[in-house]
Amino acid sequence: MRKLIVWIGLACLVWGCGRQEDSQLDQAATQEPLLRFATVDGETSQKPQSYLVAFRRLLDNTQDHYTAFPARLRTHMQAMMRSFSRDLGTVQPRYLGSLNLSDLSQSFTPPPATLGPALLRQSPQGSTAESMASLMEVTFASDEEARATLKKWLDEGRIYYAEPNDRSEMKGALEDSIIDRFKDKQQMTPWLEQIAFLPAIQQMGQLSSIEDPPVIAVMDSGVDVFHPNVRPAIYVNETGQNKLCKDDIYGCNTTVAKKENLGDGNVYPAGTSDFNQSCGQEGQCQHGTHVAGIIAARDADDYVGMCPYCQILVVKVVDLEQNGTDTAFVIKDASIIAGLAYVSGFKKKGEPLVRVINASFGKFERSRSVELFIKSLKSFGRGTLMVAAAGNEDTMRRQYPAGFDSVIAVSNVYSSVTAPKKSESSNYGTWVDIAAPGDGQCPDGPGILSSVPGGYASCKVGTSMSAPIVSGIAGLLLSKDPTLTADQVERRLLDTAEPDKLYSDSVNNGYRPNIKGMGLVPMLGSGVVNANLALDPTLDQSPPVTTQRNDLVRAGCGVVGAGASSAWSWFWLALPLLFVSRRRWR
Repeated sequence: MRKLIVWIGLACLVWGCGRQEDSQLDQAATQEPLLRFATVDGETSQKPQSYLVAFRRLLDNTQDHYTAFPARLRTHMQAMMRSFSRDLGTVQPRYLGSLNLSDLSQSFTPPPATLGPALLRQSPQGSTAESMASLMEVTFASDEEARATLKKWLDEGRIYYAEPNDRSEMKGALEDSIIDRFKDKQQMTPWLEQIAFLPAIQQMGQLSSIEDPPVIAVMDSGVDVFHPNVRPAIYVNETGQNKLCKDDIYGCNTTVAKKENLGDGNVYPAGTSDFNQSCGQEGQCQHGTHVAGIIAARDADDYVGMCPYCQILVVKVVDLEQNGTDTAFVIKDASIIAGLAYVSGFKKKGEPLVRVINASFGKFERSRSVELFIKSLKSFGRGTLMVAAAGNEDTMRRQYPAGFDSVIAVSNVYSSVTAPKKSESSNYGTWVDIAAPGDGQCPDGPGILSSVPGGYASCKVGTSMSAPIVSGIAGLLLSKDPTLTADQVERRLLDTAEPDKLYSDSVNNGYRPNIKGMGLVPMLGSGVVNANLALDPTLDQSPPVTTQRNDLVRAGCGVVGAGASSAWSWFWLALPLLFVSRRRWR
């Protein structure tokens, strides 16, 4: 069965890589959903919902017009028109303009004197009813009414399309708001100062626009997509691009993959039965929502996502297994592969739509199939970059997927501008690429503050928190320049990371040993990630530190820690190899 799922995934990946998103107007039905609904939570769903609706121009509603139809059909059509008239009277549409879909240059005619059904029977001179659309602002009493009415209108052929009447901010307003909220909160959010986040946001505010917000896949335990600070960042897949997952509006749950599909759309946190439910104190249930918040949370008073422009595609790879009275959260390789195949199905103009994948999980065992899928995604077009947690066992042994050469492995250091010491639990080694904060001072305990299911926030510790900081900064880079390849993003992050603070004389001495024939070998990565320098490398004055991916230090080549004897260095090098663990959260 496992081999079958792997082969299905491989076939889906190959098939998915050939699918493209066409942007032509006459094929809009295959690109944009005819009905795009607002993403709302329980409370917001009861409030008025505003939509932009493109109504079709209707044929003349006269008795003579209907005489050409059989009596039964004529009666039905007249009843539909009366129902439509009542609907319009209830929602009170506001006319915005006319669109001539056969000749856009003839659009935006002056508003006619008559609104309602009569308007929809008028056509400007030289156009036909079939080519004209009247664009109106329509306000519904609730989300339920909006969905029911718009679906009814579409089924009856009354409208071309409908979409939420979204709000925009003036460019710079978002950045100014973030800077104002966090410039005096260094004590509450020390990690923001450590990675130079606010200067980076100030840089982003100087751009004229963010035309192509990057999509970042969060492969994790599921996400509460109705969390108020996560909801605005969720990628809503109503275009139906990916036919391989059933009902995948917010992402795909690949733990339920079957031979005919990769999973379903139930991406709510593992351990809950729906969105907007609290997990209590269950950390693994909270895990995916916390990671998503670190990457892209918006509008919170006490925390902010690293990339407030990015969108989150949820890929749920965590399943629950019952063993007697105990419940285990498990991640199978088949679920990871199905998730990667799902990500591969999203394309835009021949390029991957998902540019970054965050993987805050791992295991000691290496999977050839998972590695091949990751390499395939990174090599297609501009590429999709995976960022993964190095692990929390305080060992040098490689963990996967972080240990794969094509993945950025992230270690965990304390949130400190001057002394970012290694977190006691963080893994390390020559295979680690970069460091990021995932421990230290936080309002309700050590760690990084971010969202958890049910609309709450919490502090959590681990490389699971360090990895999404790097993923979010990768998203910032792609927000500024979406043409960068995955390799270029990786190189920029590693080359601009700050080694001086990470490997200063009094900090982390034992994690950059001077090994004969190799020189100084960094074991926590090239440095602490720096968002501001990554966006503008010309500001960086320090030489880059190149990490070397060697599984083990060669015999007799040096020590781990200053002053240790050769015998003791080999003892400490060998000791972590005695401990073997199954897949763990980071």
